[in-house]
Amino acid sequence: MTGVTVTHWFAASAERVYDAWLDPEKVRRFLYATATGEIVRCDVDARVGGRYTIVDRRHGEDVLHEGSYLELERPSRIVFTLRVPKYSPDEDRVTIEITPLANGCELTLTTQTADAWADDTQRGWATILDVLDATLPADAPTCGAGLAQHAAVPRRIAIYLAELAETLELHRAMLVLDDAASKHEDDVYRDLASSYRDIAANVRGVADRMSAQHDLPMGAHDERKWTDEHLKAFARFVHEQGALASVLRVAATRDERMLGSMLKTSG
Repeated sequence: MTGVTVTHWFAASAERVYDAWLDPEKVRRFLYATATGEIVRCDVDARVGGRYTIVDRRHGEDVLHEGSYLELERPSRIVFTLRVPKYSPDEDRVTIEITPLANGCELTLTTQTADAWADDTQRGWATILDVLDATLPADAPTCGAGLAQHAAVPRRIAIYLAELAETLELHRAMLVLDDAASKHEDDVYRDLASSYRDIAANVRGVADRMSAQHDLPMGAHDERKWTDEHLKAFARFVHEQGALASVLRVAATRDERMLGSMLKTSG
């Protein structure tokens, strides 16, 4: 077994973050939800000894997540079990500790999982916390809190591009370089992978700097200088954010089907 720890700063208070884990309407928006799936069942019996059941329907297949609550201490501690029968008969124990801060709170999630699942588990919980963060507006909206909360998108883009670079590099290993077309393809893939790695590193650095600004003191603002150009620029940003989500949702659906076919072939 391997220990997995994920830490996340939230602009929301410890009480609001704690409550989100036990509110069925909020739970169905972030816990075990996937971009291409649909939560078709979300039952939460929020008491020690109570159970929860969450079902995510993915391409017509239902994936069950279930467990029970072992400890509930508002607003600082939640301990529950997790079992996903589709992937493993094992049951993980998940501990959430929430520390109030001057601005928002810090959540630390720890769990033990099988060695083979450690990386996937870490990535999965980090994503869940990013999504939860996006669902909870800041208690005291400041420019610093806004920067930190918006860092999730560039951070996810950086991770996505780094994984794309790795995929391109691994594809190169299959090319037969005695073939002229394969040699040309190898050159293209090598150049793209290198470029994507550089972009990913730069974007991740920016995201990290954004995340670090949650305690940035709120400076004086002259609201009289707000113009239609400010509104139009933010409207374009919101539009492009939605466009990115739409494209990624379709691309993820396409590639999940491809991955499913690969898994069937390899199995």
